[in-house]
Amino acid sequence: MNEEKFTGKADVYDKFRPSYPKELIDILYEKTQADTVADIGAGTGIFTKCLSAKPWKITAVEPNADMLEILKQRASFAEIINAPAENTGIPSGTIDLVTAAQAFHWFDKEKFKAECQRIFTPKGHLAIIWNTHGKNEFRYERDRIFDKYCGMSNSMKGSTTEGDKLLRNGYFSGMEFYCIDNNMNMNEEQFIGYSLSHSYAIKADNENYEKFVDELRNAFAKFQHNSTVEFPQKTECYLGRFI
Repeated sequence: MNEEKFTGKADVYDKFRPSYPKELIDILYEKTQADTVADIGAGTGIFTKCLSAKPWKITAVEPNADMLEILKQRASFAEIINAPAENTGIPSGTIDLVTAAQAFHWFDKEKFKAECQRIFTPKGHLAIIWNTHGKNEFRYERDRIFDKYCGMSNSMKGSTTEGDKLLRNGYFSGMEFYCIDNNMNMNEEQFIGYSLSHSYAIKADNENYEKFVDELRNAFAKFQHNSTVEFPQKTECYLGRFI
């Protein structure tokens, strides 16, 4: 797992990243009948917190030290483990459901699969979850700015596209797919913070940082309506087993 990608970004990540639909938590609870769940690559615990709506026993696993400190505060109801996705330290045969929200693209896919198989109970399920962006004119302008300054605006799209191919073609022995609207309406502070929270966004020590942020602010001003912009988004979930 790429453990240092978000070092120095934990606070802005926790404040500005979107949450996940309650409907998805209901689906996972009903479909898996799980008693124990491990949220792996839990970050600051945004999805872990969503899981707390159900009465399962929750373990959260996160390797990044900055993320871990916030996770401990946000998810005090869960057992917290500082470990990579591929070697969680969770006892074998104890987990009914593993979740990986906005994290699977950082994992070594085969080692992670082996780790899931090790920690699963006989009814074990794996849920891979992403918040994925739709397109509108504002989104195109935002991508242009990221291409100019960061050169990686398509990295998340690429990772989810490749992940989709993998998950639909042999990673699971059986898989169900769910897609739920999860649109965001953001004010300027939220849009700037959300943009800076991405792993590929340049940081404040970069010589182009101020220009980068200025262009993001100008894009917001151009497309805002009543001081907000619409960011189209869906939450996608691949729920599968390894039997």
